[in-house]
Amino acid sequence: MKNREALVQDLVTTYRNQNRKARACFHALLKDFIPLNEYAALKVLRCHGDQMVSEIADRLQVTNSHISVTSDKLINRGLVTRKHSEQDRRIVYLSITPKGEQLGDEMDQVLHDFYQETFSEFTVEEIEIFIKLLNKIKM
Repeated sequence: MKNREALVQDLVTTYRNQNRKARACFHALLKDFIPLNEYAALKVLRCHGDQMVSEIADRLQVTNSHISVTSDKLINRGLVTRKHSEQDRRIVYLSITPKGEQLGDEMDQVLHDFYQETFSEFTVEEIEIFIKLLNKIKM
């Protein structure tokens, strides 16, 4: 039987490998859509309404410059628009367009189907245990 230290190392390796596999799956699944980082910003706008770049960056735990570059790409695709605050013209909000809403809906469905298939072999109890274990990770 392995000691705790060896088991923790195996867990870390397995976790990393699963993350790599997940990223590869996401790239393949979403190749006909937009990159995952752009989808994440779009999802923030869909869930929370108009947002400043800094608010999106905070929610996604990335830098403002990352969201600025991402938002430029979303704007160029017609998925997001910029609009100035009526109270303070220096403040700029990002807003999702109807085209962005539609794309977000389509991507949500693709990911929903993927997750349902990925976890189809898990029982409800196993899913509950898995969630509990993931939430115990101290980070």
